[in-house]
Amino acid sequence: MGRDKRALPWIPTPGGSPQTLLGHVVATVARLTDDIVLVANDDPGVTGARVVGDLYPRSGSLGGIYSGLAAAAHDLAFVAAADMPFLNPMLILDLARRASRVDAVVPVIGGRPEPLHTVYRKPVLAPARRQIERRKLKIALVFDAVSTVRVPEADLRMLDPDLRSFWNLNTPEEYQRALALAGDHGAEGA
Repeated sequence: MGRDKRALPWIPTPGGSPQTLLGHVVATVARLTDDIVLVANDDPGVTGARVVGDLYPRSGSLGGIYSGLAAAAHDLAFVAAADMPFLNPMLILDLARRASRVDAVVPVIGGRPEPLHTVYRKPVLAPARRQIERRKLKIALVFDAVSTVRVPEADLRMLDPDLRSFWNLNTPEEYQRALALAGDHGAEGA
């Protein structure tokens, strides 16, 4: 992207206030929980969330998941990337409902797990830490070590037909496309 994706301008709130992409993600998730943890080694300048440093720097997404889950106030936590503008609260709630007797609920799209749009429980911490300490950072290894429900794409499409919840923004073109789509649907549809 060439710049900090978290700070990209996003569609203003329904009240007209400007917001960043990360601010929008936080506001979306805030509809569902009283505890939002951002894993960052700087101040992303967003209100409504606690910022915690990465406990295992240079450990990729697995290190970030570990750090956030360790800091979470609740046993159950939803993990998302900071650049996912179309998170769907109904889908997140559906994933959380599926987690009643398991440690992880992971969406699977095109045969691949989506670990940065997953519900985790605290028992994931011990196997995640072992994987990090062994420098085996593939998150799928953790799913194999805990009780995991894999949610098939067909189930996901029932609540998110276009799978927009899983879009992340890696290029200026993807960002412009997302802005156009969000503008077409208004800030509430984003």
